[in-house]
Amino acid sequence: MPCRSRFLPVLPFGLVLLAASCAAAGAAPVAIRLPAEQARALGVRDAAAVAATGIPLEHLPATVEPALERSAVVTAPYAGTVTRVLAVEGSEVAAGAPLARVQSRERMMLEADAGRAASQARLTARQAQRDAELLAEGIVPATRAESSRALQEQAGASQAQLARALALAPAAKGGLPGEYELRAPLAGRVLERRVAPGQALDAMAAAFVVADTTQLDVAIRAPAASRARLAAGQAVRIDGIGAQGRITAVGGAVDAASQTVPVRARFEASPALVPGQPVAVTLELPAPKGALALPRGALARVGRDSVVFAVTPEGYRVVSVEILGESAAQVVVRAPLAAGAAVAVAGTSALKALLAAGE
Repeated sequence: MPCRSRFLPVLPFGLVLLAASCAAAGAAPVAIRLPAEQARALGVRDAAAVAATGIPLEHLPATVEPALERSAVVTAPYAGTVTRVLAVEGSEVAAGAPLARVQSRERMMLEADAGRAASQARLTARQAQRDAELLAEGIVPATRAESSRALQEQAGASQAQLARALALAPAAKGGLPGEYELRAPLAGRVLERRVAPGQALDAMAAAFVVADTTQLDVAIRAPAASRARLAAGQAVRIDGIGAQGRITAVGGAVDAASQTVPVRARFEASPALVPGQPVAVTLELPAPKGALALPRGALARVGRDSVVFAVTPEGYRVVSVEILGESAAQVVVRAPLAAGAAVAVAGTSALKALLAAGE
């Protein structure tokens, strides 16, 4: 049934409500005739709606982490006993700096094997050279020279293999037999230390975590509903700190339990950010065309609807809006209004009271 307009009785202060109502729906009044001076007396203040540049997604849980490609775990190549710890949590270390010393029976045996392999390699090299000279003089057959060369190559391969095994655990300078050093694979800060003097260490056990903390990652859990609007390069802000970063990766799967997707963002180092620190972040999602940004005070609830009060020559009219995002200071909405349209941003409770009085 088509809507019809009707005037409501005069209210205090000479205010009049004009209702555009539908008999079938019994809708509440949607327009208020209110002179500007009387609106000011009620504390109503207007401001222009602006085109939204982004939609804030606030207070998302996150954790500060070292950048994955800039961090490394230092493991013990051979089992042994920790004899010295040379770096602790928070230590700044250069690439190749010693972190701890470990004495290992296995490395001691490797040292002995490497010594024997070096002697064998020298012996077979001399024999191969001698047989090559004798072959040139026609004294020995070619098969003997070939056999000597094969033995030389075999001994050389064994020596190289043992040398590589020893290089995994570089010897401690001036150390005890079988004592080797765990060294930093990159320049950065020691984030974790899992060893102490006298501790028995298994082969391949993790001993330290070292990371370059000039840049840090923040691991975020974002609502699954926002997944399609998230993309690398979008802005991220850490609440309460103000640090600004950018999204570097968006997860491709939703966690069934929490209905969130993992998001990683990159930040420059800051004294306020420490790996392992829990934080809350705000993401800035792209706003759709026509979205408007308004102060939070502009938003009101009428029944089940979210509305704003748009300024008209006679006063105000109620405009239903769709909320796209909110922050502490503003709300982003989709509404049948143009950027620049004036809306009430303060005193909306007085306008709601006038609506209620006219129902």
